[in-house]
Amino acid sequence: MFWGIPYLILRRLRSRLEPREPRYEPVHYEQRPIRENNRRQSLRRRRQRIFPVRVNLSEINEHDIKSRYHLSSDAIMSLYELIKDDLISTTKRSNAVPGIVKLLCALHYFASGSLQSTVAEVGGITQSTFSRALSEVISAILKLADKFINYPNDDASLERIKDGFLSIAGFPNVVGAIGCAHVALSPPAEIEQIYRNRMHYHSINVQVVCDSNMNILDVVSQFPGSTRNSYILRQSGIHERFESGDFNGGWLLGESSYGVKSWLLTPVCNPATNAEAEYNSAHRATHCVVEHTFGVLKSRFRCLDHSGGAFLYSPEKVCKIIVVCCILHNIAIMKNNTIDVAQDLRPNDQNEDQMEDGNTIEGKAQRERVIKEFFTA
Repeated sequence: MFWGIPYLILRRLRSRLEPREPRYEPVHYEQRPIRENNRRQSLRRRRQRIFPVRVNLSEINEHDIKSRYHLSSDAIMSLYELIKDDLISTTKRSNAVPGIVKLLCALHYFASGSLQSTVAEVGGITQSTFSRALSEVISAILKLADKFINYPNDDASLERIKDGFLSIAGFPNVVGAIGCAHVALSPPAEIEQIYRNRMHYHSINVQVVCDSNMNILDVVSQFPGSTRNSYILRQSGIHERFESGDFNGGWLLGESSYGVKSWLLTPVCNPATNAEAEYNSAHRATHCVVEHTFGVLKSRFRCLDHSGGAFLYSPEKVCKIIVVCCILHNIAIMKNNTIDVAQDLRPNDQNEDQMEDGNTIEGKAQRERVIKEFFTA
């Protein structure tokens, strides 16, 4: 009787210690072999990125190059040789964007004024990459400003400029034609009123001095559209140089929005004599070269014309782009890359200030002497 109790206790403990069979069958998921997993991971690591085909200048014929970039292949490659060190990519990632691709995309944008996404797609890069490349190209070309935009003051160069203007309409001693044009932009909202010009859109007012061959000798691109032409001239370095007599008594020709000075001749308002009418006629024919220069500049670089839409960059960046386009314009002139003036350009209203501003006694006397000496029959 007594021996049975420990036996029952032992039996109960043994039943508790023994593993019980599961009430439900466990679910077993199919496991891939380790070798199969390794193979897939290896393939994933070796998978190459697929890049779009990037633009290649050698694969485009010369006609299409001029149509797309408004520059010849010779002009483009000459420019690239000057700035290629600034366009070399510093990234260590594979398949970095070549410098020539950056330049071609930027030139395409300047020439067409198209959206960044469109230009980037044609160039075979992403829009974000194009945005960075554009800034690089702008900075690189701006370093060439002194090389390609300069006003000579040696006698031989000045005489060539004078001869060029003289051959147009017989106006003597002219060393430059000065004028202003507007480039549209979307300004910061807090200061938009200072960029609104007299034509009621927002712009940068750009001053240019050119020779008879439309070569740009001086450019001022920093003043908002509401700034008067005469004020821009007074604030520019070219004003100081003429006041100092750096050009051996040569004259600039400007419109009536400028005040007549001893070195800046403007038309006679309401001419009363035949000599004054002849003077005005010769002045108009000679001075129109700067208007034609703006027409060619905006036709070559449609990003500068309002018909292509307003710039969406900051005013500081827009001013840089304008100077870059002037540099490229002079390179095109140097390489004899001609282009017709587009018929759909927005008319340039240079006569925004019909009243003469800042006339000087010396200037009026100089204009009277010129009329008497060269235009009196």
